[in-house]
Amino acid sequence: MTGIGRLTAQLGITLVLATVLSFALPVFVDRPDYARAVSNYAKNPSPDNGKILRLESGTNQQAQLKTRIAACGLLFFGLNAVWFLVARWSEKSSKTL
Repeated sequence: MTGIGRLTAQLGITLVLATVLSFALPVFVDRPDYARAVSNYAKNPSPDNGKILRLESGTNQQAQLKTRIAACGLLFFGLNAVWFLVARWSEKSSKTL
């Protein structure tokens, strides 16, 4: 396999792994506005409180998605760095034999 083919395979594999890992783990976003909207709706389930809760829920989901994307990026770079270091280490150890 050529160097470009290996690099493409490495990037593809680490991208899939990073995406799966970042979306498999639960994300907890602590937003006081969302907690307040849930509390207000639980106390008084009026249409106005429901509208505010839906708005805050959408904002909360956006924050969760941004967190997952950031985690995916960090995992992607971390996995590639580890893969690169392991490849270098195994290359050096095979040359000394």
